[in-house]
Order: sequence, then C-alpha cells, then structure tokens
Amino acid sequence: MNQRRDDEPSPTTSDAPVRRRSSDFLPPAFSKPRFRLFSAGQALSVLGSWIQQVALSWLVYRITGSVFLLGFTGFLLQISHLFIAPVAGFLIDRMPRAALLIGINIWLAVMAALLAALALAGVETIWLYLTLAVLIGIGNACEAPTRQSLLGAIVEDRALLPSAIGVNSALFNGGRMIGPAIAGVLLTRFSEGVCFLINALSFIGIIGALVAMRLPETQALSLTAARGFEVRATLQRLASIPVARYLLPSASAIALCALPLNQLMPSIAVEYFEGDAGLVGTMLSASGLGALIAALFIAMQHNHHMQFRLVQIAPILAGAAMMAFSQSQSLWISLPLLSIVGAFVLSTSVSTNTLLQQSVGDDWRGRVIGLYFTFFLGMAPLGNLISGWLASHIGLAVTLFLNGLVMALAGLAAQLRLHRDGAREALKESVKI
Repeated sequence: MNQRRDDEPSPTTSDAPVRRRSSDFLPPAFSKPRFRLFSAGQALSVLGSWIQQVALSWLVYRITGSVFLLGFTGFLLQISHLFIAPVAGFLIDRMPRAALLIGINIWLAVMAALLAALALAGVETIWLYLTLAVLIGIGNACEAPTRQSLLGAIVEDRALLPSAIGVNSALFNGGRMIGPAIAGVLLTRFSEGVCFLINALSFIGIIGALVAMRLPETQALSLTAARGFEVRATLQRLASIPVARYLLPSASAIALCALPLNQLMPSIAVEYFEGDAGLVGTMLSASGLGALIAALFIAMQHNHHMQFRLVQIAPILAGAAMMAFSQSQSLWISLPLLSIVGAFVLSTSVSTNTLLQQSVGDDWRGRVIGLYFTFFLGMAPLGNLISGWLASHIGLAVTLFLNGLVMALAGLAAQLRLHRDGAREALKESVKI
C-alpha cells in the first residue's frame, strides 16, 4: 500500500482545476433576468428593423434609380433625431419610461404595417413611401433615447450599465449583420412588401418583453430638476461635462461622414461591383460583423478603461479605413475594410455614449441622452443629404474619400485639444476611471 511521505504536500482544493461557469463567458449584464428578457425581445425587433431598412432603400432605388433620392430617404428617416430627440429627452424624464417605450414600439409597428400594405398592393408612388419614412424617423428619434435611459432600471445596478450598453449595441449590430443578408434573400425571392410585413410582426417580441418585465414606474422630476427642463439648461449641463466637450465633436463627425455609407450601399454595390440586392446585403453584413465584434468586446469589459482608450483612436482608424475603401476595386478587399469601418465607428459611438451616461445622474439621464442622439444620430441625415448630393456631382469614390478624411481629421483634432488643455485627467475623473 502506498503511503504519502511526510515532506510531500497534501492535496488541497486549490490544486484542483478551476471550473469556470458558463456565465463567466457572458457579458456581466446578463446576470439580470430582466435584461435577458429585454435582450431577447430587442434582438427580434432589431433584426426586423434592419430587414425593413434595406428593403426601403432598395425599393426607392428600384422605383427612381436616383442616388440623390436614396440619400434623401436616409435624410428623412434620421432628420427627426436632430429636432425630436431633445424633446423626447424631456419627456423621458417626465413620463413612465417603460410605458413610453411600449407606445413608441406600437407606433413603429403600425408604420411597418402601412409600408407592407402599400408595397404588397404594388403602389409605386414615391411620396407615400417618403412620408412614411418621416413618420418612422419620428418614432426612431423617440425610441432610441427612451430605450437607452431605461437600461439602468433594467439592470438595476449602475456598475452594469457599460455592459448593458455594449450588449444593446451588439444586438443592434448583430441585426445589422444578419438582417441585410436576410433582406437580400427575401428581396431576391419575394418582394419589399414581405420584408416590411416581417418587421411589423417582429415588434411583438420587444412589446411583449417590456410588458412581462413589470418595471417600476420612474418618479416625476422634482421642482428643482424641472427648471432644467429647458433646452438652454440642458445644453449648459452638457457643456459642463468633459466627455461632451472633448469627445462629442469627433463622434458627430463620425455620424456625419460614416453613417451615410449604409444609405449609399445600393449605389456602391451597383457602380463598384455591378451587384444586386444580394450583394447589398452582403456588404452591409460585412460592416455589421465588424461592429458586432467591437460591441461584444466592449460588452465584456468590467470597467471604462478600454472605452476611454478606444474613443481616442477609433475616429482616426475609421477614417483611414474609409479612405482605403473608397479606392478599392476588389470586393474581397472591400469587405474586410467595411468590417474595420464598422468596428471603429461602433467603438466611437458606444464608448462616447457609455462615458457620457456615467458622467450624469439618473435625474438628467433622459435629457442628456436626448441631446447625445441629437449630436450623433442628428448628424446622420445631414450626412445622407450631403453625401447623396456630392456623390451625384463628383462621384462615389471622391465622396467616400472626403468623408474618411474628415473623420480622421476630427479624431486628430480631438487628440490635439486633449493634449493642449491637459484634459485627460479631467475626463477620467468625470467618469471615475
């Protein structure tokens, strides 16, 4: 019988291999049951929304053949962010946020059903589709800040907010990767109307999840907070936050110059590669893949250090990739470049959003997020209009190159301001890094 020597160390529990739980490989926000339920419903809704966006762009381009109207459609879908988002922010801080978000999603579902009815009936009157684009844009401008302001209540822990924002972006970009590919197949085999109908049905998921979560009602603003209900007071509050002063301008430049890429994709697919709706879906999916990888990476972070690093370099790298894409004549080079653009555009927006939300309390969250979406997504419609006009006059390649150049220069300007003002420590202190 073998006996252990006296000098031989006895086995301990620390010698045994550590078995990691499956939850260790998931973003921290998934530890909350409400957030898991919300994410399931949101994933379905986002997938439908991307299918609809691609289908609407293709329908407009198919009916008119106009690059300008293609950009103008994107302008109509997003211009409401410039004007409606600040008002939505005020309402968010005044009303029960969950009930408000349910109502907004019902509105968007009705708009998708109307699109489906027109398209399935064979209506090709373009102004009807453009009118619905405006109404959808109004709904989107209210939905985005409302959803973002509700994340803190869903995860119930401020420390989990960065992970929740990252997961929310991952869901958006997962839909961005898969949705266009599905839309390409549906457009090839069926029609735009089927795509719109699928989106209308997809809202059942998020509406059902919000009802099932039974979130506690948010309290109304106090009299002191009510004085900040004015736009001027909110702008002053935003200007006092270092994240907004130093990082928001480069995020706005990204929105102005990078987001129009999605709206121009049908024209790029046709002019660069003589492609069809299937290729449009593939190219949008490539961009979405890069963004999804970046969002998942950010969602796994347990603190803000990585976001702080990314937000400083991402605009420069996104601009460089956009310039390279504008000159590429090979599809197999262009697809990875689109993924790189998508990754660094997402890194800029999510990191700025996360750091900004961590810089304010819950009583200001709705209004500050509303203005963030104004300065970020509110720039996208202007970018769509400008890029569509430029592309029709000087060509797609030159337009995309100029957009990339502006993005890179904006990122460099932000770095110079941070270095000149010695503001990095102030940024870290404002978000407790």
